[in-house]
Amino acid sequence: MKTRLLWAILMTGVPCSETPLVHASASHGEATAHVVVQVPPHITVSAPATVSVDLQNRPISSPISASVRFLVSANTQEVELQVACTDLYRAGDPTSAYGIPVAGAGARITCEHGHASADGNSLLQWQHSPSTGLLPAGWTGAVSEAGTFTASPAATFS
Repeated sequence: MKTRLLWAILMTGVPCSETPLVHASASHGEATAHVVVQVPPHITVSAPATVSVDLQNRPISSPISASVRFLVSANTQEVELQVACTDLYRAGDPTSAYGIPVAGAGARITCEHGHASADGNSLLQWQHSPSTGLLPAGWTGAVSEAGTFTASPAATFS
């Protein structure tokens, strides 16, 4: 039974192989199309590393500088960054009578794989009257102006 079925299948395939093929026209052409793709920017910011500053043997009223390291990654070549910094309060309580205000000219941003775009200055000056809502409710501090930073050539920002 299996042999007859196989012969039947082979026999029906024979007439099909003898049919003439229709040839396509020998002419050809080409066209150009412009494709526009919009990729929404995606930016991630890592949690900062814990910053510890040893204040032992530090003169009273001397500035306290600290560096906070974040990793900012984006699928774009340019990002706009701004810094919001709260004042320091004893026990992290903004209602404490003991506080150290943010001081200095502003916040300096350094990029391992990029640079400040506009004037090459990575110091973002503190704003004189920042918009509300940029600091947590009940806290005081400083907010910088925004600055544009660019990735190294042919790279995405990191």
